[in-house]
Amino acid sequence: MARQNHTLRIILKVFVSLLSVSLIVLCGALLVLSQPQPEEKEPAASSPPLSAAPALTIQQETDLRSLVESFPVPVLSFMSGSGMLFVSGTSSDATVSGGLARVASLYWQTADGEPLILQSICPASALSLLESGYHFSTTAGPTLFGSDSVRMENEDTVRIHAATESGLYVVIVPKSLSSKISALSRSLQLFSVPKE
Repeated sequence: MARQNHTLRIILKVFVSLLSVSLIVLCGALLVLSQPQPEEKEPAASSPPLSAAPALTIQQETDLRSLVESFPVPVLSFMSGSGMLFVSGTSSDATVSGGLARVASLYWQTADGEPLILQSICPASALSLLESGYHFSTTAGPTLFGSDSVRMENEDTVRIHAATESGLYVVIVPKSLSSKISALSRSLQLFSVPKE
């Protein structure tokens, strides 16, 4: 009887050990399978190659289409009905390390006469074209077109900028509008004219 109990205990210990090892292997397999696998990223759309273009200046919002048509990537502007008043716009080439860049600057005003500047820069890597003299803000910038923006300040203005696959986009407002940046950014849109 004692021998039978001893044999039964050994068989029970072997069974519990095998069950424990099986559970550990099963848990390990589940952990490996539940780990998120890195998604294969599609190659980023490269900026179109730039060739020198004549500078363009516009004085009326109705001429904005000609500036957008001549710009190699979508242009940052306010949506119709935003309440902003168009002042002027320019598009010109700039030299950056590695080649040529193009900058479109649109000058706007609020109904109260506060100035705002919207810039579109191609290529998106042309960060050296951003004006110096700004420092990082303790306030986070809003999301622009699915990209996190960087908020920076100097003595007089607040600048937010965000890079997308197509370009680098910049918003510059006076500090008096700093609390309204999130609301203003909701009135922004990227405009392009389909190439025929």
